Amino acid sequence: DGITTMTVKPEDTYERFQSVVADWRAIGDPRFTAIGLNILSWLALKLGRYDEARIALEESITLNMSVGDRWGLAFAYRGLGLIAQAQGEHIQAVDIFHKSLDMLTELGARPDVARLLAEMSRSVFALGDEAEAERGWRESLRIANETRGAWVALEALVGIASLQAKRGECEQALELLLIVLNHPASIQETKDRAARLRAELEAQLALTQIEAIQTRAGYKTIEAVVEDLLK
Repeated sequence: DGITTMTVKPEDTYERFQSVVADWRAIGDPRFTAIGLNILSWLALKLGRYDEARIALEESITLNMSVGDRWGLAFAYRGLGLIAQAQGEHIQAVDIFHKSLDMLTELGARPDVARLLAEMSRSVFALGDEAEAERGWRESLRIANETRGAWVALEALVGIASLQAKRGECEQALELLLIVLNHPASIQETKDRAARLRAELEAQLALTQIEAIQTRAGYKTIEAVVEDLLK
């Protein structure tokens, strides 16, 4: 994700980007203004400024509709879904994510579809629909595997680990999480989610069990794990 690498510290970039968006708005370029608003909303979301993020995205949606930019529109709806998810409004999040998913599917944007499925499945899981969440994470994993989207595959693996943990398969879940945490392609958000679940699981296991799982995880490649899960 280019935005991720560009903004290691969102607070350093947020105000600067507000002035960039203001400049594009003043020039009267709706397409660039909409792109800027999407990025601005992402930065606001990282800072927990949900209202500012939502306002930026609602303006972006209006602008994208005015110029017929389906890609920008899909990105904006994804952002609104992430805001709803961050605030625990999972039913609303799933509804909004579906709008984005339909557009991205229509556009043939398979890496983006994989990412969205991984994100949407978190809300589906939070709503208690384990079967649908598993279907979403497995589909995300399959597409990410085909499109070489390692970091999205790792995000889907954390989701599958959360399912395993809920089913009481603590050892399998911890093994998956360790593989994710040790992989160089894991982005910080994925690592944070994996680390939280890891702490919960390790609290339930004996030290000897944890050490055995760490040893097993060290020998496994992500390719082998993905292949095994997609059988």
